[in-house]
Amino acid sequence: MGGLARKATILDEIKSKDFSPIIVDAGNLFFKNNKPTIGLNNDISKINAEVIVNSFNIIGCDAFSIGENDLSNGIDYLFQLQNDSNFPFISANIVDKNNKLIFKPYTIVERDIRIAFIGLASMFTHSDISVLDPLISLSKIINEIREKSDLVVLLFNSIDEDIIKLQNSDINIDLIIRSKSKKRSNDGGKKRIPEYSLGDRGKYIYQLDLSLSQSGLGITDITSQNNIIKNAQKRLDRMKKGNNEINLKEFYKDDEQTLNRILGYERQLDLAESKLEDANNTIELTAHELGKNVVSRSDILRIVDEGKEKTTFIKGPPTKDAKDRKPGDPHYGHNH
Repeated sequence: MGGLARKATILDEIKSKDFSPIIVDAGNLFFKNNKPTIGLNNDISKINAEVIVNSFNIIGCDAFSIGENDLSNGIDYLFQLQNDSNFPFISANIVDKNNKLIFKPYTIVERDIRIAFIGLASMFTHSDISVLDPLISLSKIINEIREKSDLVVLLFNSIDEDIIKLQNSDINIDLIIRSKSKKRSNDGGKKRIPEYSLGDRGKYIYQLDLSLSQSGLGITDITSQNNIIKNAQKRLDRMKKGNNEINLKEFYKDDEQTLNRILGYERQLDLAESKLEDANNTIELTAHELGKNVVSRSDILRIVDEGKEKTTFIKGPPTKDAKDRKPGDPHYGHNH
């Protein structure tokens, strides 16, 4: 929860450089699990969700794509959170029992260009709603969305299988921002569509700097290509064994296996440098860690602290001997 106030500080720093950032979330925002908690834990989880809404209302959010965990307390409670929010909830494949969309499938944000954000989730079962096949739902609306926008970004609460299917399809998406993954991306990867995931721990905020000169030409991930160059050059330098003057091809001319590796790394370097030189549209990733070295913004911290006070009140005061319990005691860490 403390990350909310630190996130606000980082966004303030970005805004101070005369940027107007577009802030989005790809889902699983409000709850940690996809099943409802019970008793006091449920009350506490709802307080945490309300703290997030109140904080996001101040920090700003241009698009929030609903994930499976966000429905863990039911559709009615999600509606309540939506009513308290001043940012759009979107989903292109969460429907009611009559197969009608419950939320808007996408939203378009205009800065110098028009960017469409589509909400999507992998299929899951829920007593209140149904979830349609994500790729079929996406394919039905993508042409309409492309006509209205210069760039299309998918906010996808996705399992690995659906990501693979999307990457192997011909659906015309420019970027994927993903939740429901434990992996944290170092860049947009090497696949057809640049893809970003922050993992599931909430310890980072990703800044994606976009430069678009002509829509429809795809986007080159600068960070990815620079990482390829860095890694290939590192391996070539290691082969020189401290002698930077060495000619690797000459030195290893009688070692066919090593020579082939050298040629492979050089091809990687040439291809990455060529992609950077020819890039029309680019995106660059900066990962901001929400560590304790980031000063918390006071107004957001106040909201978080008020939420913590409510949860402490619900839990009740610790028993008289709680502070005296030691690890190994069967009641260590429990209040009665």
